[in-house]
Amino acid sequence: MTRSVGTAPLPPLPYRARPPQVLLGVGAVLLVSAGAAIASAYGGGPVRALLLVLAAAAAGSSVRAARSRLRSSQETLAASAAALALVGSDLGGPLLTAASGSAALLAVGFLVLHRVAPTTTVWPLAAWAAAQLAVLRALDGVATGLHTLAYLGVALVGLGIALAGRRVIARIALVTTVPWWLAGVTGGSASAWTDAGAERWLSAGLMVAASAGLLLTRRRRELDPLMGPPVAVPVLAGLVTGAAVTGAFSSLGPLSMTLTGYAGVLLATTAAATLTGWWRSLLLPVGLSAGVVMALLCIGQLVARERWSELSLLLVLTALPTVLVAARRPDDRPVALPVALGCLAGAALLALPAVLLGPVTAAVLLTVLYGVAMTVGAGLDAASRSATARAAAVCSLAAAVLLRAADEGTTLAVLFAVQGLFTLSWAWRTHTAGQPLDASSATAWRGAAVQLVAAAWFLAAAADLAAVEWYSLPAAAGLLVAAGPRLVDGPSWPAWGPGLLTAALPSAVLAITTSDGARAGAVLVVAAAVLVAGARTGVRAPLMVGAGTALFLGLGFTVRALPWPLAAALVVGCALLALGTRRERRPVAGFGTRLADLR
Repeated sequence: MTRSVGTAPLPPLPYRARPPQVLLGVGAVLLVSAGAAIASAYGGGPVRALLLVLAAAAAGSSVRAARSRLRSSQETLAASAAALALVGSDLGGPLLTAASGSAALLAVGFLVLHRVAPTTTVWPLAAWAAAQLAVLRALDGVATGLHTLAYLGVALVGLGIALAGRRVIARIALVTTVPWWLAGVTGGSASAWTDAGAERWLSAGLMVAASAGLLLTRRRRELDPLMGPPVAVPVLAGLVTGAAVTGAFSSLGPLSMTLTGYAGVLLATTAAATLTGWWRSLLLPVGLSAGVVMALLCIGQLVARERWSELSLLLVLTALPTVLVAARRPDDRPVALPVALGCLAGAALLALPAVLLGPVTAAVLLTVLYGVAMTVGAGLDAASRSATARAAAVCSLAAAVLLRAADEGTTLAVLFAVQGLFTLSWAWRTHTAGQPLDASSATAWRGAAVQLVAAAWFLAAAADLAAVEWYSLPAAAGLLVAAGPRLVDGPSWPAWGPGLLTAALPSAVLAITTSDGARAGAVLVVAAAVLVAGARTGVRAPLMVGAGTALFLGLGFTVRALPWPLAAALVVGCALLALGTRRERRPVAGFGTRLADLR
Protein backbone atom coordinates (compact mmCIF):
# COMPACT_ATOMS: atom_id res chain seq x y z
CA MET A 1 0.00 0.00 0.00
CA THR A 2 1.22 3.52 -0.79
CA ARG A 3 -0.10 6.88 0.34
CA SER A 4 -0.08 9.94 -1.88
CA VAL A 5 -0.36 13.68 -1.43
CA GLY A 6 -1.56 15.30 -4.62
CA THR A 7 0.14 13.42 -7.39
CA ALA A 8 3.39 12.48 -5.59
CA PRO A 9 3.16 8.97 -4.04
CA LEU A 10 4.88 8.38 -0.72
CA PRO A 11 7.06 5.31 -0.09
CA PRO A 12 5.43 2.28 1.53
CA LEU A 13 5.25 2.07 5.29
CA PRO A 14 8.22 0.32 6.96
CA TYR A 15 5.94 -2.26 8.64
CA ARG A 16 3.52 -4.84 7.29
CA ALA A 17 0.78 -4.69 9.91
CA ARG A 18 -2.73 -4.16 8.60
CA PRO A 19 -5.70 -2.68 10.41
CA PRO A 20 -7.47 -6.05 10.87
CA GLN A 21 -4.37 -7.43 12.57
CA VAL A 22 -4.25 -4.46 14.92
CA LEU A 23 -7.89 -5.03 15.79
CA LEU A 24 -7.28 -8.73 16.40
CA GLY A 25 -4.28 -8.05 18.64
CA VAL A 26 -5.99 -5.44 20.76
CA GLY A 27 -9.11 -7.55 21.08
CA ALA A 28 -7.18 -10.63 22.16
CA VAL A 29 -5.23 -8.70 24.80
CA LEU A 30 -8.39 -7.14 26.20
CA LEU A 31 -10.26 -10.44 26.22
CA VAL A 32 -7.54 -12.42 27.98
CA SER A 33 -6.75 -9.63 30.42
CA ALA A 34 -10.40 -9.28 31.38
CA GLY A 35 -10.77 -13.02 31.82
CA ALA A 36 -7.69 -13.24 34.03
CA ALA A 37 -8.88 -10.31 36.13
CA ILE A 38 -12.36 -11.81 36.59
CA ALA A 39 -10.94 -15.19 37.55
CA SER A 40 -8.58 -13.59 40.05
CA ALA A 41 -11.18 -11.29 41.57
CA TYR A 42 -14.21 -13.54 41.78
CA GLY A 43 -13.08 -17.09 41.21
CA GLY A 44 -15.63 -19.80 41.74
CA GLY A 45 -17.04 -22.41 39.45
CA PRO A 46 -19.52 -20.27 37.46
CA VAL A 47 -16.93 -17.68 36.48
CA ARG A 48 -14.43 -20.28 35.40
CA ALA A 49 -17.08 -22.21 33.52
CA LEU A 50 -17.91 -19.00 31.66
CA LEU A 51 -14.22 -18.57 30.73
CA LEU A 52 -14.04 -22.16 29.50
CA VAL A 53 -17.11 -21.54 27.34
CA LEU A 54 -15.43 -18.43 25.92
CA ALA A 55 -12.27 -20.47 25.30
CA ALA A 56 -14.25 -23.14 23.47
CA ALA A 57 -15.97 -20.50 21.36
CA ALA A 58 -12.63 -18.89 20.50
CA ALA A 59 -11.19 -22.30 19.61
CA GLY A 60 -14.14 -23.06 17.34
CA SER A 61 -13.81 -19.67 15.67
CA SER A 62 -10.11 -20.35 15.17
CA VAL A 63 -10.85 -23.67 13.48
CA ARG A 64 -13.38 -22.00 11.15
CA ALA A 65 -10.88 -19.23 10.38
CA ALA A 66 -8.27 -21.86 9.57
CA ARG A 67 -10.63 -23.53 7.12
CA SER A 68 -11.26 -20.13 5.54
CA ARG A 69 -7.50 -19.54 5.36
CA LEU A 70 -7.65 -16.45 7.55
CA ARG A 71 -4.11 -16.71 8.89
CA SER A 72 -4.08 -13.85 11.37
CA SER A 73 -7.53 -14.63 12.71
CA GLN A 74 -6.86 -18.31 13.31
CA GLU A 75 -3.62 -17.66 15.20
CA THR A 76 -5.01 -14.81 17.31
CA LEU A 77 -8.20 -16.69 18.20
CA ALA A 78 -6.21 -19.82 19.01
CA ALA A 79 -3.91 -17.86 21.32
CA SER A 80 -6.92 -16.31 23.04
CA ALA A 81 -8.55 -19.73 23.44
CA ALA A 82 -5.38 -21.23 24.94
CA ALA A 83 -4.98 -18.38 27.41
CA LEU A 84 -8.65 -18.44 28.46
CA ALA A 85 -8.55 -22.22 28.86
CA LEU A 86 -5.55 -21.97 31.19
CA VAL A 87 -7.21 -19.23 33.22
CA GLY A 88 -10.64 -20.81 33.26
CA SER A 89 -9.52 -24.23 34.42
CA ASP A 90 -8.38 -25.09 37.90
CA LEU A 91 -4.98 -23.86 36.83
CA GLY A 92 -6.05 -20.53 38.11
CA GLY A 93 -4.96 -21.61 41.59
CA PRO A 94 -1.42 -21.36 42.95
CA LEU A 95 1.04 -22.21 40.22
CA LEU A 96 2.99 -25.01 41.87
CA THR A 97 0.36 -26.47 44.18
CA ALA A 98 -2.64 -27.13 41.93
CA ALA A 99 -3.21 -30.56 40.47
CA SER A 100 -1.56 -31.36 37.15
CA GLY A 101 -4.46 -33.32 35.72
CA SER A 102 -6.21 -30.34 34.18
CA ALA A 103 -2.96 -29.25 32.50
CA ALA A 104 -2.54 -32.69 31.01
CA LEU A 105 -6.15 -32.65 29.75
CA LEU A 106 -5.59 -29.26 28.19
CA ALA A 107 -2.44 -30.57 26.49
CA VAL A 108 -4.43 -33.45 25.03
CA GLY A 109 -7.18 -31.07 23.92
CA PHE A 110 -4.71 -28.77 22.21
CA LEU A 111 -3.20 -31.74 20.40
CA VAL A 112 -6.68 -32.72 19.16
CA LEU A 113 -7.21 -29.19 17.89
CA HIS A 114 -3.83 -29.42 16.18
CA ARG A 115 -5.03 -32.51 14.33
CA VAL A 116 -8.22 -30.71 13.33
CA ALA A 117 -6.42 -27.51 12.24
CA PRO A 118 -2.84 -28.50 11.43
CA THR A 119 -2.00 -25.13 9.87
CA THR A 120 -2.46 -23.28 13.17
CA THR A 121 0.88 -22.77 14.91
CA VAL A 122 -0.54 -21.95 18.33
CA TRP A 123 -2.07 -25.40 19.05
CA PRO A 124 1.16 -27.46 19.24
CA LEU A 125 2.86 -24.67 21.16
CA ALA A 126 -0.07 -24.49 23.60
CA ALA A 127 0.04 -28.27 24.02
CA TRP A 128 3.79 -28.12 24.72
CA ALA A 129 3.32 -25.32 27.27
CA ALA A 130 0.48 -27.15 29.03
CA ALA A 131 2.51 -30.36 29.15
CA GLN A 132 5.47 -28.57 30.75
CA LEU A 133 3.16 -26.97 33.28
CA ALA A 134 1.64 -30.35 34.08
CA VAL A 135 5.08 -31.82 34.76
CA LEU A 136 6.06 -28.88 36.96
CA ARG A 137 2.93 -29.32 39.07
CA ALA A 138 3.38 -33.05 39.28
CA LEU A 139 6.90 -32.80 40.70
CA ASP A 140 5.61 -32.03 44.21
CA GLY A 141 3.93 -35.38 44.33
CA VAL A 142 6.89 -37.58 43.33
CA ALA A 143 10.13 -38.52 45.06
CA THR A 144 13.04 -36.12 44.75
CA GLY A 145 15.15 -38.77 43.08
CA LEU A 146 12.70 -38.90 40.15
CA HIS A 147 12.91 -35.19 39.42
CA THR A 148 15.99 -35.67 37.26
CA LEU A 149 14.24 -38.37 35.24
CA ALA A 150 11.30 -36.01 34.71
CA TYR A 151 13.61 -33.21 33.58
CA LEU A 152 15.40 -35.46 31.11
CA GLY A 153 12.11 -36.90 29.85
CA VAL A 154 10.69 -33.44 29.14
CA ALA A 155 13.98 -32.46 27.49
CA LEU A 156 13.77 -35.47 25.17
CA VAL A 157 10.19 -34.59 24.21
CA GLY A 158 11.18 -30.99 23.54
CA LEU A 159 14.10 -32.09 21.36
CA GLY A 160 11.76 -34.36 19.45
CA ILE A 161 9.43 -31.42 18.79
CA ALA A 162 12.41 -29.33 17.69
CA LEU A 163 13.37 -32.04 15.23
CA ALA A 164 9.92 -32.68 13.78
CA GLY A 165 8.03 -29.38 14.07
CA ARG A 166 7.80 -26.52 11.67
CA ARG A 167 10.46 -23.84 11.83
CA VAL A 168 8.72 -21.52 14.27
CA ILE A 169 7.52 -24.38 16.46
CA ALA A 170 10.96 -26.04 16.37
CA ARG A 171 12.77 -22.87 17.43
CA ILE A 172 10.38 -22.11 20.28
CA ALA A 173 10.48 -25.72 21.43
CA LEU A 174 14.27 -25.72 21.42
CA VAL A 175 14.52 -22.50 23.41
CA THR A 176 12.00 -23.69 26.01
CA THR A 177 13.73 -27.09 26.23
CA VAL A 178 17.10 -25.64 27.23
CA PRO A 179 16.21 -25.14 30.95
CA TRP A 180 14.88 -28.68 31.20
CA TRP A 181 17.98 -30.06 29.47
CA LEU A 182 20.35 -28.17 31.73
CA ALA A 183 18.47 -29.17 34.88
CA GLY A 184 18.34 -32.78 33.73
CA VAL A 185 22.00 -32.93 32.84
CA THR A 186 23.03 -31.37 36.14
CA GLY A 187 20.92 -33.74 38.19
CA GLY A 188 21.72 -36.69 35.94
CA SER A 189 25.46 -36.20 36.38
CA ALA A 190 25.10 -36.27 40.13
CA SER A 191 22.82 -39.32 39.95
CA ALA A 192 25.14 -41.22 37.61
CA TRP A 193 28.03 -40.71 40.03
CA THR A 194 26.35 -41.03 43.43
CA ASP A 195 23.13 -43.06 43.20
CA ALA A 196 23.02 -46.82 43.60
CA GLY A 197 21.44 -49.58 41.56
CA ALA A 198 19.20 -48.96 38.59
CA GLU A 199 18.84 -45.21 39.17
CA ARG A 200 22.51 -44.66 38.31
CA TRP A 201 22.26 -46.55 35.04
CA LEU A 202 18.87 -45.07 34.12
CA SER A 203 20.20 -41.54 34.64
CA ALA A 204 23.27 -42.31 32.56
CA GLY A 205 21.13 -43.75 29.76
CA LEU A 206 18.81 -40.75 29.72
CA MET A 207 21.80 -38.39 29.65
CA VAL A 208 23.20 -40.22 26.65
CA ALA A 209 19.79 -40.01 24.96
CA ALA A 210 19.50 -36.29 25.76
CA SER A 211 22.98 -35.69 24.31
CA ALA A 212 22.08 -37.64 21.18
CA GLY A 213 18.88 -35.64 20.75
CA LEU A 214 20.77 -32.38 21.13
CA LEU A 215 23.31 -33.58 18.59
CA LEU A 216 20.56 -34.43 16.10
CA THR A 217 19.13 -30.93 16.33
CA ARG A 218 22.49 -29.67 15.09
CA ARG A 219 21.74 -31.28 11.75
CA ARG A 220 18.58 -29.22 11.21
CA ARG A 221 19.41 -26.11 9.23
CA GLU A 222 16.44 -24.10 10.54
CA LEU A 223 17.92 -24.26 14.05
CA ASP A 224 21.41 -23.06 13.11
CA PRO A 225 20.91 -19.49 14.36
CA LEU A 226 20.22 -20.85 17.86
CA MET A 227 23.01 -23.45 18.06
CA GLY A 228 26.12 -21.27 18.25
CA PRO A 229 29.45 -22.32 16.67
CA PRO A 230 29.34 -25.59 14.70
CA VAL A 231 31.58 -27.41 17.18
CA ALA A 232 29.84 -26.23 20.36
CA VAL A 233 26.91 -28.67 20.43
CA PRO A 234 28.98 -31.77 19.47
CA VAL A 235 31.58 -30.99 22.14
CA LEU A 236 28.87 -30.42 24.76
CA ALA A 237 27.15 -33.68 23.81
CA GLY A 238 30.45 -35.53 24.06
CA LEU A 239 31.30 -34.05 27.46
CA VAL A 240 27.90 -34.96 28.92
CA THR A 241 28.00 -38.47 27.47
CA GLY A 242 31.54 -39.16 28.64
CA ALA A 243 30.84 -37.93 32.18
CA ALA A 244 27.62 -39.97 32.45
CA VAL A 245 29.16 -43.22 31.21
CA THR A 246 32.24 -42.83 33.40
CA GLY A 247 30.12 -42.13 36.46
CA ALA A 248 27.98 -45.21 35.90
CA PHE A 249 30.92 -47.56 35.43
CA SER A 250 33.00 -46.09 38.24
CA SER A 251 30.91 -47.99 40.77
CA LEU A 252 32.20 -51.34 39.52
CA GLY A 253 35.74 -51.04 40.87
CA PRO A 254 39.27 -50.17 39.73
CA LEU A 255 39.34 -52.67 36.88
CA SER A 256 36.13 -51.20 35.50
CA MET A 257 37.68 -47.73 35.73
CA THR A 258 40.70 -48.95 33.78
CA LEU A 259 38.58 -50.48 31.03
CA THR A 260 36.32 -47.42 30.90
CA GLY A 261 39.32 -45.16 30.47
CA TYR A 262 40.61 -47.44 27.75
CA ALA A 263 37.19 -47.36 26.06
CA GLY A 264 37.45 -43.57 26.06
CA VAL A 265 40.86 -43.76 24.41
CA LEU A 266 39.54 -46.19 21.81
CA LEU A 267 36.57 -43.94 21.15
CA ALA A 268 38.76 -40.88 20.57
CA THR A 269 41.38 -42.66 18.45
CA THR A 270 38.84 -44.62 16.41
CA ALA A 271 36.90 -41.46 15.62
CA ALA A 272 40.10 -39.69 14.58
CA ALA A 273 41.28 -42.62 12.45
CA THR A 274 38.10 -43.72 10.66
CA LEU A 275 35.59 -40.87 10.31
CA THR A 276 35.46 -39.08 6.97
CA GLY A 277 33.24 -36.59 5.19
CA TRP A 278 30.40 -34.83 6.99
CA TRP A 279 30.33 -37.61 9.57
CA ARG A 280 33.80 -36.49 10.64
CA SER A 281 32.74 -32.86 11.07
CA LEU A 282 29.75 -33.91 13.20
CA LEU A 283 30.98 -36.90 15.20
CA LEU A 284 34.71 -36.27 15.59
CA PRO A 285 34.23 -33.52 18.24
CA VAL A 286 31.81 -35.85 20.03
CA GLY A 287 34.22 -38.78 20.03
CA LEU A 288 37.23 -36.70 21.02
CA SER A 289 35.51 -34.83 23.86
CA ALA A 290 33.75 -37.93 25.21
CA GLY A 291 36.89 -40.06 24.98
CA VAL A 292 39.13 -37.46 26.60
CA VAL A 293 36.66 -36.90 29.44
CA MET A 294 36.34 -40.63 30.06
CA ALA A 295 40.10 -41.14 30.09
CA LEU A 296 40.84 -38.14 32.31
CA LEU A 297 38.10 -38.94 34.82
CA CYS A 298 39.27 -42.55 35.10
CA ILE A 299 42.90 -41.50 35.47
CA GLY A 300 41.93 -39.01 38.16
CA GLN A 301 40.04 -41.67 40.12
CA LEU A 302 42.88 -44.17 39.86
CA VAL A 303 45.38 -41.56 41.03
CA ALA A 304 43.15 -40.56 43.94
CA ARG A 305 42.89 -44.20 45.00
CA GLU A 306 46.62 -44.83 44.39
CA ARG A 307 45.90 -47.71 42.02
CA TRP A 308 49.27 -47.48 40.29
CA SER A 309 49.23 -50.89 38.61
CA GLU A 310 45.82 -50.28 37.00
CA LEU A 311 46.94 -46.82 35.95
CA SER A 312 50.09 -48.24 34.38
CA LEU A 313 47.99 -50.79 32.49
CA LEU A 314 45.67 -48.04 31.28
CA LEU A 315 48.58 -46.05 29.90
CA VAL A 316 49.95 -49.09 28.08
CA LEU A 317 46.54 -49.77 26.55
CA THR A 318 46.23 -46.11 25.64
CA ALA A 319 49.46 -46.19 23.67
CA LEU A 320 48.33 -49.05 21.40
CA PRO A 321 45.51 -47.30 19.47
CA THR A 322 47.55 -44.11 19.41
CA VAL A 323 50.27 -45.94 17.51
CA LEU A 324 47.59 -47.19 15.11
CA VAL A 325 46.44 -43.63 14.47
CA ALA A 326 50.04 -42.53 13.84
CA ALA A 327 50.50 -45.37 11.36
CA ARG A 328 47.26 -44.74 9.45
CA ARG A 329 47.02 -40.94 9.50
CA PRO A 330 50.30 -39.12 8.74
CA ASP A 331 48.67 -35.76 9.49
CA ASP A 332 48.12 -36.81 13.12
CA ARG A 333 51.63 -38.17 13.72
CA PRO A 334 53.07 -35.00 15.28
CA VAL A 335 50.54 -35.47 18.09
CA ALA A 336 50.00 -39.24 18.11
CA LEU A 337 53.63 -40.33 18.36
CA PRO A 338 54.53 -38.09 21.34
CA VAL A 339 51.32 -39.19 23.08
CA ALA A 340 52.20 -42.85 22.57
CA LEU A 341 55.74 -42.33 23.86
CA GLY A 342 54.47 -40.34 26.81
CA CYS A 343 51.96 -43.02 27.73
CA LEU A 344 54.54 -45.81 27.60
CA ALA A 345 57.07 -43.75 29.55
CA GLY A 346 54.40 -42.91 32.13
CA ALA A 347 53.48 -46.59 32.41
CA ALA A 348 57.12 -47.48 33.13
CA LEU A 349 57.40 -44.76 35.77
CA LEU A 350 54.09 -45.70 37.43
CA ALA A 351 55.27 -49.29 37.64
CA LEU A 352 57.80 -48.13 40.26
CA PRO A 353 55.31 -47.26 43.06
CA ALA A 354 53.31 -50.33 42.04
CA VAL A 355 56.47 -52.41 42.76
CA LEU A 356 56.22 -53.98 39.32
CA LEU A 357 59.62 -52.71 38.16
CA GLY A 358 62.85 -51.53 39.76
CA PRO A 359 64.69 -48.33 38.85
CA VAL A 360 67.24 -50.10 36.64
CA THR A 361 64.58 -52.05 34.72
CA ALA A 362 62.46 -48.94 34.28
CA ALA A 363 65.48 -46.99 33.02
CA VAL A 364 66.32 -49.77 30.54
CA LEU A 365 62.72 -49.72 29.25
CA LEU A 366 62.89 -45.94 28.88
CA THR A 367 66.13 -46.30 26.93
CA VAL A 368 64.47 -48.89 24.67
CA LEU A 369 61.66 -46.39 24.07
CA TYR A 370 64.29 -43.77 23.28
CA GLY A 371 65.98 -46.04 20.77
CA VAL A 372 62.72 -46.98 19.05
CA ALA A 373 61.65 -43.35 18.87
CA MET A 374 64.94 -42.19 17.39
CA THR A 375 65.06 -45.07 14.92
CA VAL A 376 61.48 -44.65 13.71
CA GLY A 377 61.40 -40.86 13.91
CA ALA A 378 64.42 -40.42 11.66
CA GLY A 379 62.40 -41.65 8.68
CA LEU A 380 59.37 -39.36 9.19
CA ASP A 381 58.54 -35.89 7.95
CA ALA A 382 60.03 -32.83 9.61
CA ALA A 383 57.09 -32.05 11.92
CA SER A 384 56.70 -35.65 13.12
CA ARG A 385 60.47 -36.03 13.47
CA SER A 386 60.76 -32.94 15.68
CA ALA A 387 57.83 -33.93 17.91
CA THR A 388 59.14 -37.48 18.29
CA ALA A 389 62.62 -36.25 19.17
CA ARG A 390 61.24 -34.03 21.94
CA ALA A 391 59.25 -36.91 23.42
CA ALA A 392 62.31 -39.16 23.22
CA ALA A 393 64.39 -36.55 25.05
CA VAL A 394 61.90 -36.72 27.92
CA CYS A 395 62.41 -40.51 28.09
CA SER A 396 66.19 -40.05 28.19
CA LEU A 397 65.94 -37.47 30.96
CA ALA A 398 63.60 -39.67 33.01
CA ALA A 399 65.99 -42.62 32.73
CA ALA A 400 68.92 -40.45 33.85
CA VAL A 401 67.01 -39.11 36.86
CA LEU A 402 65.98 -42.62 37.93
CA LEU A 403 69.49 -44.04 37.81
CA ARG A 404 71.04 -40.97 39.39
CA ALA A 405 68.58 -41.16 42.27
CA ALA A 406 69.36 -44.87 42.66
CA ASP A 407 73.14 -44.15 42.56
CA GLU A 408 73.68 -46.51 39.61
CA GLY A 409 76.62 -44.73 38.00
CA THR A 410 77.89 -47.59 35.83
CA THR A 411 74.43 -48.43 34.48
CA LEU A 412 73.80 -44.75 33.81
CA ALA A 413 77.06 -44.57 31.83
CA VAL A 414 76.12 -47.59 29.72
CA LEU A 415 72.62 -46.27 29.00
CA PHE A 416 73.98 -42.83 28.12
CA ALA A 417 76.38 -44.48 25.67
CA VAL A 418 73.54 -46.46 24.07
CA GLN A 419 71.38 -43.38 23.83
CA GLY A 420 74.24 -41.40 22.33
CA LEU A 421 74.68 -44.01 19.60
CA PHE A 422 70.97 -43.85 18.78
CA THR A 423 71.18 -40.06 18.64
CA LEU A 424 74.19 -40.27 16.34
CA SER A 425 72.28 -42.59 14.05
CA TRP A 426 69.32 -40.19 14.02
CA ALA A 427 71.57 -37.22 13.25
CA TRP A 428 73.37 -39.07 10.48
CA ARG A 429 70.16 -40.30 8.83
CA THR A 430 68.45 -36.90 8.93
CA HIS A 431 71.37 -35.00 7.43
CA THR A 432 71.46 -34.56 3.67
CA ALA A 433 74.97 -34.91 2.31
CA GLY A 434 76.35 -31.72 0.85
CA GLN A 435 73.74 -29.54 2.56
CA PRO A 436 74.46 -27.19 5.48
CA LEU A 437 73.30 -28.30 8.90
CA ASP A 438 69.84 -27.11 9.85
CA ALA A 439 68.86 -26.31 13.44
CA SER A 440 67.39 -29.74 14.24
CA SER A 441 70.36 -31.66 12.83
CA ALA A 442 72.85 -29.45 14.65
CA THR A 443 70.93 -30.02 17.88
CA ALA A 444 71.05 -33.76 17.30
CA TRP A 445 74.84 -33.79 16.84
CA ARG A 446 75.28 -31.72 19.99
CA GLY A 447 72.87 -33.95 21.92
CA ALA A 448 74.78 -37.06 20.89
CA ALA A 449 78.02 -35.41 21.99
CA VAL A 450 76.58 -34.56 25.40
CA GLN A 451 75.29 -38.10 25.93
CA LEU A 452 78.57 -39.74 24.94
CA VAL A 453 80.66 -37.36 27.06
CA ALA A 454 78.34 -37.90 30.03
CA ALA A 455 78.68 -41.68 29.55
CA ALA A 456 82.48 -41.45 29.61
CA TRP A 457 82.53 -39.15 32.63
CA PHE A 458 80.10 -41.27 34.68
CA LEU A 459 82.09 -44.40 33.80
CA ALA A 460 85.35 -42.73 34.86
CA ALA A 461 83.79 -41.52 38.11
CA ALA A 462 82.38 -44.97 38.86
CA ALA A 463 85.84 -46.50 38.28
CA ASP A 464 87.56 -43.84 40.46
CA LEU A 465 89.79 -42.72 37.58
CA ALA A 466 91.43 -39.42 38.55
CA ALA A 467 93.77 -38.62 35.61
CA VAL A 468 92.69 -35.48 33.79
CA GLU A 469 92.74 -37.24 30.42
CA TRP A 470 89.77 -39.39 31.49
CA TYR A 471 87.74 -36.19 31.41
CA SER A 472 89.48 -33.92 28.94
CA LEU A 473 89.75 -36.45 26.11
CA PRO A 474 86.01 -37.42 26.21
CA ALA A 475 85.17 -33.70 26.25
CA ALA A 476 87.41 -33.16 23.24
CA ALA A 477 85.79 -36.09 21.42
CA GLY A 478 82.40 -34.64 22.27
CA LEU A 479 83.31 -31.29 20.74
CA LEU A 480 84.40 -33.07 17.57
CA VAL A 481 81.17 -35.08 17.48
CA ALA A 482 79.15 -31.89 18.00
CA ALA A 483 80.73 -30.43 14.89
CA GLY A 484 79.25 -33.29 12.85
CA PRO A 485 79.62 -33.12 9.07
CA ARG A 486 81.44 -29.78 9.37
CA LEU A 487 84.56 -31.82 10.19
CA VAL A 488 84.58 -32.86 6.53
CA ASP A 489 83.23 -29.92 4.57
CA GLY A 490 83.39 -26.88 6.89
CA PRO A 491 86.15 -24.45 7.93
CA SER A 492 88.68 -26.34 10.01
CA TRP A 493 89.12 -23.98 12.96
CA PRO A 494 85.45 -23.82 14.06
CA ALA A 495 85.06 -27.58 13.52
CA TRP A 496 88.40 -29.08 14.64
CA GLY A 497 89.96 -26.35 16.75
CA PRO A 498 87.90 -26.53 20.01
CA GLY A 499 88.17 -30.31 20.27
CA LEU A 500 91.89 -30.51 19.52
CA LEU A 501 92.74 -27.69 21.90
CA THR A 502 90.65 -29.29 24.65
CA ALA A 503 92.54 -32.53 24.16
CA ALA A 504 96.04 -30.96 24.01
CA LEU A 505 96.14 -28.08 26.48
CA PRO A 506 95.36 -29.80 29.83
CA SER A 507 97.81 -32.64 29.20
CA ALA A 508 100.55 -30.34 27.89
CA VAL A 509 100.22 -27.92 30.80
CA LEU A 510 100.30 -30.76 33.35
CA ALA A 511 103.26 -32.36 31.60
CA ILE A 512 105.27 -29.16 31.96
CA THR A 513 104.17 -28.09 35.42
CA THR A 514 104.59 -31.54 36.98
CA SER A 515 107.66 -32.63 34.98
CA ASP A 516 105.79 -35.78 33.97
CA GLY A 517 108.05 -37.27 31.32
CA ALA A 518 105.72 -40.13 30.41
CA ARG A 519 102.80 -37.75 29.86
CA ALA A 520 105.04 -35.35 27.92
CA GLY A 521 106.26 -38.15 25.66
CA ALA A 522 102.72 -39.33 24.97
CA VAL A 523 101.51 -35.81 24.23
CA LEU A 524 104.49 -35.18 21.92
CA VAL A 525 103.87 -38.41 19.98
CA VAL A 526 100.16 -37.65 19.57
CA ALA A 527 100.91 -34.03 18.59
CA ALA A 528 103.34 -35.22 15.93
CA ALA A 529 100.76 -37.68 14.59
CA VAL A 530 98.09 -34.96 14.44
CA LEU A 531 100.56 -32.61 12.73
CA VAL A 532 101.40 -35.19 10.05
CA ALA A 533 97.73 -36.09 9.57
CA GLY A 534 96.80 -32.45 9.11
CA ALA A 535 99.59 -31.96 6.60
CA ARG A 536 98.65 -35.06 4.60
CA THR A 537 94.92 -34.21 4.50
CA GLY A 538 95.35 -30.50 3.93
CA VAL A 539 93.43 -29.44 7.05
CA ARG A 540 94.85 -26.39 8.79
CA ALA A 541 93.58 -26.76 12.34
CA PRO A 542 95.19 -30.18 13.13
CA LEU A 543 98.45 -29.04 11.52
CA MET A 544 98.61 -25.86 13.58
CA VAL A 545 97.47 -27.45 16.86
CA GLY A 546 99.97 -30.31 16.50
CA ALA A 547 102.83 -27.94 15.73
CA GLY A 548 101.83 -25.54 18.47
CA THR A 549 101.62 -28.32 21.04
CA ALA A 550 105.10 -29.59 20.15
CA LEU A 551 106.56 -26.08 20.34
CA PHE A 552 104.73 -25.42 23.63
CA LEU A 553 106.20 -28.60 25.15
CA GLY A 554 109.72 -27.82 23.90
CA LEU A 555 109.65 -24.24 25.05
CA GLY A 556 108.05 -25.16 28.34
CA PHE A 557 110.64 -27.76 29.28
CA THR A 558 113.42 -25.41 28.15
CA VAL A 559 112.14 -22.62 30.33
CA ARG A 560 111.66 -25.01 33.22
CA ALA A 561 115.30 -26.26 32.88
CA LEU A 562 116.86 -22.76 32.92
CA PRO A 563 117.57 -20.73 36.07
CA TRP A 564 114.73 -18.33 36.66
CA PRO A 565 116.60 -15.10 35.57
CA LEU A 566 117.54 -16.68 32.25
CA ALA A 567 114.05 -18.08 31.90
CA ALA A 568 112.57 -14.66 32.56
CA ALA A 569 114.93 -13.07 30.04
CA LEU A 570 114.01 -15.70 27.48
CA VAL A 571 110.31 -15.15 27.96
CA VAL A 572 110.59 -11.36 27.89
CA GLY A 573 112.83 -11.46 24.83
CA CYS A 574 110.39 -13.67 22.95
CA ALA A 575 107.55 -11.37 23.89
CA LEU A 576 109.44 -8.27 22.73
CA LEU A 577 110.40 -9.92 19.45
CA ALA A 578 106.85 -10.89 18.80
CA LEU A 579 105.53 -7.43 19.66
CA GLY A 580 108.13 -5.64 17.54
CA THR A 581 107.44 -7.84 14.55
CA ARG A 582 103.73 -7.32 14.86
CA ARG A 583 103.96 -3.54 15.19
CA GLU A 584 106.29 -3.32 12.22
CA ARG A 585 103.71 -5.19 10.18
CA ARG A 586 100.79 -3.22 11.63
CA PRO A 587 102.14 0.12 12.93
CA VAL A 588 100.17 2.25 15.35
CA ALA A 589 100.71 5.80 16.60
CA GLY A 590 104.15 6.12 18.22
CA PHE A 591 105.67 2.87 16.94
CA GLY A 592 106.31 4.27 13.45
CA THR A 593 107.98 7.48 14.67
CA ARG A 594 111.77 7.85 14.58
CA LEU A 595 113.63 7.95 17.85
CA ALA A 596 114.99 11.41 17.07
CA ASP A 597 111.45 12.72 16.82
CA LEU A 598 110.43 11.45 20.21
CA ARG A 599 110.48 13.96 23.05
